Amino acid sequence: MANLLQNHKRSFYLSGDRKKYWYSAFFLGFFVSIILIGLRPYEKNIIDHPHITLVRIGVGFICTVVYIIGYEILLKWFKNIKFNYAKLILFDVFLAIISVVLIFLYDRLIVVKDGYVTIGFLLEYILIIALPFYPIILFIFHFLKMSVFPIQIYPPIAKENISEQENVLSIKEDNGLVGFSVKLKHLLYIQSQDNYIEIHYLKEGNHTKHLMRGTLKKILKDFAFLLRVHRSFVVNPYKVEGLVGNSNKATISLKDVGVSIPVSKSVYASVKNFVSTSTKI
Repeated sequence: MANLLQNHKRSFYLSGDRKKYWYSAFFLGFFVSIILIGLRPYEKNIIDHPHITLVRIGVGFICTVVYIIGYEILLKWFKNIKFNYAKLILFDVFLAIISVVLIFLYDRLIVVKDGYVTIGFLLEYILIIALPFYPIILFIFHFLKMSVFPIQIYPPIAKENISEQENVLSIKEDNGLVGFSVKLKHLLYIQSQDNYIEIHYLKEGNHTKHLMRGTLKKILKDFAFLLRVHRSFVVNPYKVEGLVGNSNKATISLKDVGVSIPVSKSVYASVKNFVSTSTKI
């Protein structure tokens, strides 16, 4: 639980892969329609309608459109702004409120056509119909975002395992003892080698490497600011120079050395967004 709360405080930039935001919004609308059609949670609260299935599909469509437009706005005007999961959930809540208001107007002006639209009736609509239902919708959308979005976390540099004076990374072995230390400004990248990790760094200007027992999972746990670009590679984000190629075959170049690191298709969008963002970390 503590790790979960800590992760939700970490900062990140929004992924530039619009298709996956759209997919999540479409799935959200689909789930809303399925819940309304299949479970009929408000059968007693709505009047009989000859096309009630289409009405419920319309509710899902409204949710989809609101979330697509909302995230398009974020991607266009707030791409270089750091977020965290808590702020993103609050934004989802804001979009949920917009959805409820539009669904209310849709219900009153298009479905029922009674024109009965007042603030008091809207509040009653929110409390009776939306409030019990929308927490489920928010959970579904948040789950979709976290499971399908390649959101790369770029938190501020953690102070744990780093010397305050010289920014020295103290890399520990599985037994908890420090196995190797390297200055952050000298670190290039770390590569996984079965049960070992190969630390690549600069020593007196020369590309050098050090092999020790360990895993990239442990490295990222201790130094969350490092950028994972591949299942077998994490790089020092301060050494990133550029990205070459498309999602099918991409490599990342590093400063000070003529080395190209492969980029996995699954994190390509996040790495591309990081490289193109001027306000990194």
